[in-house]
Amino acid sequence: MNVIKIEECSDFLAPDNAVAKEFLSPRNSSLERLSIARITIPPHNSVEKHYHLETEEVYQIIGGEGTMLLDEATRKVGPGEVVPIPPGSWHSIDNQSDQDLVMIVTCSPPWTPEDQVFEQ
Repeated sequence: MNVIKIEECSDFLAPDNAVAKEFLSPRNSSLERLSIARITIPPHNSVEKHYHLETEEVYQIIGGEGTMLLDEATRKVGPGEVVPIPPGSWHSIDNQSDQDLVMIVTCSPPWTPEDQVFEQ
């Protein structure tokens, strides 16, 4: 049985200041088709607008609040809300509050940097 302690997983600091802690993926488990990470977006920061070539993504907001952009639509999101993001959909999330925005992000197939396309 593979039991993973989330707090022992490494943090990755993205160029947009989001902190990703991938705690379940093919890189550290027997799973092959998904990855799960806790993403923390500090106050007054945002995730850069991007889309994924193949990956389906789900943002589950567990703390704080932000403004979600999905293609042409924007909406405030907060704890207890989930945003499904299909492949090819432009998306970003903006945290203009004074507290961290925390979300669990699930990707299938697993997240890879090569699958992301950022707006130029």
